[in-house]
Amino acid sequence: MNYDIVFLDRVELTPVSRRALEGVGTVRTVTVTVQEDLLAAVRDADAVVYHLFPNQLTRDVLERCRRLKVIGRIGIGMDQVDLAAAGACGVTVVNAAGTQAAAVADHAMALMLCLARNVVASHNSLLAGDRRPPRDFMGFELEGKTLGIIGFGAIGRRLAQRAFGFGMAVQAYDPYVPPDAIEEAGATPVGLTELLGGSDFVSIHVPLTDETWHLIGANELAIMRPGAYLVNTARGPIIDEASLVAALRGGVIAGAGLDVYEEEPLAPGSPLLALGQVVLTPHIAGWAIETQLRSQESVVKDVARVLRGETPVSPVSSGSGTAAPSHSPLTGTWRRPGGSRSATQAMLPYTEWEETGLPHPSATHPFGAVPGLRRIIETEGPVTTDRAYKVYIRGSGSTRVTKLARSKLDQAVNRLLAQKQAQIDELGSPGDSEYQRVLRVPGSAPVVVREIGSRDLYEVPMNEVVALMRQRLEGFPRASHEELMRFVLDTYGWKRLTDKARTYLTDAIRLMYEG
Repeated sequence: MNYDIVFLDRVELTPVSRRALEGVGTVRTVTVTVQEDLLAAVRDADAVVYHLFPNQLTRDVLERCRRLKVIGRIGIGMDQVDLAAAGACGVTVVNAAGTQAAAVADHAMALMLCLARNVVASHNSLLAGDRRPPRDFMGFELEGKTLGIIGFGAIGRRLAQRAFGFGMAVQAYDPYVPPDAIEEAGATPVGLTELLGGSDFVSIHVPLTDETWHLIGANELAIMRPGAYLVNTARGPIIDEASLVAALRGGVIAGAGLDVYEEEPLAPGSPLLALGQVVLTPHIAGWAIETQLRSQESVVKDVARVLRGETPVSPVSSGSGTAAPSHSPLTGTWRRPGGSRSATQAMLPYTEWEETGLPHPSATHPFGAVPGLRRIIETEGPVTTDRAYKVYIRGSGSTRVTKLARSKLDQAVNRLLAQKQAQIDELGSPGDSEYQRVLRVPGSAPVVVREIGSRDLYEVPMNEVVALMRQRLEGFPRASHEELMRFVLDTYGWKRLTDKARTYLTDAIRLMYEG
């Protein structure tokens, strides 16, 4: 069926996005600038996609759409959609959950660095022709300082990784994430009061809900250290802005780095603009090139999935009128201020390879890993347990398979076997250095591994590398040998093309063409 797919603002589709929509429907762009023109644009659409669309898909509009099946938001916030009405009308809503995690974590780190080293103040001083001595811009090191992260989801975990690189200690508050999951990521689980009172920097990474509306007010700011800094790249109303201004004026805290505000865009007369101890940016944390491309492609693929009758990867609410599953009200549930819970922002396990060969960014932690491991097998084909664990952990934002993670993942594998959703081929004998377990889908051919290269170095069966190269050639038929090698290296997270790796990958290319 040729579905009518309407974009409500101008979006330059990537080749990946265009391929995702080919054969599904016809794309047209109807730029809507006033609310009164919206209904005419979407009344007969099967799918609606928007990025920075300023108007509202209200209940009145949704109830008069005759064929609408899916709404896609190229971004995270869902303020333009009445999610409860969409569910009641049988419309599935999807967004780019998880795709902006790296960029937002980068931006939060950048704000912290600017505050610690007086980057903005010294820059403005030079522009004004002021040649004050360096001691007037004395900063401090991040090493040895403590970062408190409120909301330990995908962004919070990635920020923790960055903070560790600067030698910081990290503590996290998220009552809906198990304490051992926080510890597994290297952070210390604490209560909100303890976090506020024991952190040099406090960074907020939760959605705007009834629960998080003005989560940080005068009382919370008073708990913070006088030399502490508050960073917010989440949503403006999570902080009581008037209380923050008063705290900054009164020296209750040392400063703040803000990318979001209670009213956006920030008004020219905002008192924040008159404060010297703040760094302000105009809601740009998610605006990185890679992030925007990834967000677009993730949402477009989900829109195509829904139109084909498949399950989307990142649903906000389902067309059945029920909310998509979420992990917690704090890290995954969106609510309108003062209203009831309307929908959830799902963070589903890793489900597919993207064009870059990296895991889907909405992966979860190993707790509840069964769906993620099953989909890794379904997507990649036969895969060693070690390889599956590494893919899953990397997709979750962690960096290594610890004993606790392996225990949880072993339990997930055993559940898959018990449910007959996976089979295992044993390669070698238990106890041997070459012994591996390979997961595969029931009914698929047994795994045959040709021993080439060093298993000690790569721990990856040759047939898996060959399959990956063939997959790459399907999308890029003119890829050179060197490009195929680099793709495999990047996919598995290897850092450089050593002589040993070159030999191994050259043999894989030869085997691919021979086979």
